[in-house]
Amino acid sequence: MAKKINEKTFELNITNELLNLSKSFLWYLDHSPICHLHPRRAWADFLNQSVLFAEGLTQEQENDPATGGYDVSINYTLPNEIEGRLMFLQYKAGIRKKYSNKTASNFFRQTARLNGRTPEHVMFTFNDAAEGVQHSTLRNLANRAGIQSQSVMYVFPRITEKTDFNNKVGSLIYNSSFVPVIELDSQASNQTPPILINDGYTHKYRTSYDGLTSEVNFFFFFFFYDDKVISQLLSELICIQIERVSKILIKQEKPFLDMFLDFLSTSINRFVEYELKLFPSKDIIIGNVNSYIKKVEENLRSSRTIPNAPSQFTTIIPRDGLKLKFDDKNDFSPINYQLF
Repeated sequence: MAKKINEKTFELNITNELLNLSKSFLWYLDHSPICHLHPRRAWADFLNQSVLFAEGLTQEQENDPATGGYDVSINYTLPNEIEGRLMFLQYKAGIRKKYSNKTASNFFRQTARLNGRTPEHVMFTFNDAAEGVQHSTLRNLANRAGIQSQSVMYVFPRITEKTDFNNKVGSLIYNSSFVPVIELDSQASNQTPPILINDGYTHKYRTSYDGLTSEVNFFFFFFFYDDKVISQLLSELICIQIERVSKILIKQEKPFLDMFLDFLSTSINRFVEYELKLFPSKDIIIGNVNSYIKKVEENLRSSRTIPNAPSQFTTIIPRDGLKLKFDDKNDFSPINYQLF
């Protein structure tokens, strides 16, 4: 059965939602004096910078054949001495399945009905690109020094029909499962006997449309999807945007930064209340963001510096670029990374 929505469509729309949501808290500062006093140019500098986009990995062979391997270099700089951030989001498009004929599946009709669930689900195929080494390539990236392991993840949008997609544009991330590659491997290895997602084998990720029931097969095992991941990811993106606007404001002559921080927590609370009603564990967003705001305030009092935003689901790109060395030649052609 052909996919009705392709991966690129999901990638463009979901990354756009992530970026827009991460900045939307600014519009809830409308009751603060800073909205009327802040120079428009500095406000525009922030709003126009750091558009999230995708690039493909390339390979540059080393000149000395005796050293072996090859280097991958990721370079991305932003104005105002702000470091770029990196995520590897491997998007997959799924197809609608009424049920599974495999008795070991959670979506086998009799099993689903015994548990009071519908057997209908979304089926995604992974490790089907790059001659069956896409998953191990992502695994190697997640385990690479300099890369935050949870910044490498699959995105499984639980949307299979074009009409449903059109109706959910603007809320696609609520209807998608964000699965770190290392978590997939970790739960596989904890099975009895342990399961390894090997090269050369195509696997399926099946999930109910609400995301509450998931499994992985070639070998069937129940996969526990933690839906708090998206709240944690979004809170980190919001903190990154707070870091960036703070670094612009701290260079202003008047105390705009102090005024910004005074009203920021209220803005975040209003933003979450009105914009993130559908988010699971939305209290995580409020807690994580307010924790970072407090850290900014403490650093300003002690050293007048802006601390880095959290880096669990994103990797900081150093100003001289991120250099990755690989021992064996891998095909990176199907791997994209998101820069912002």
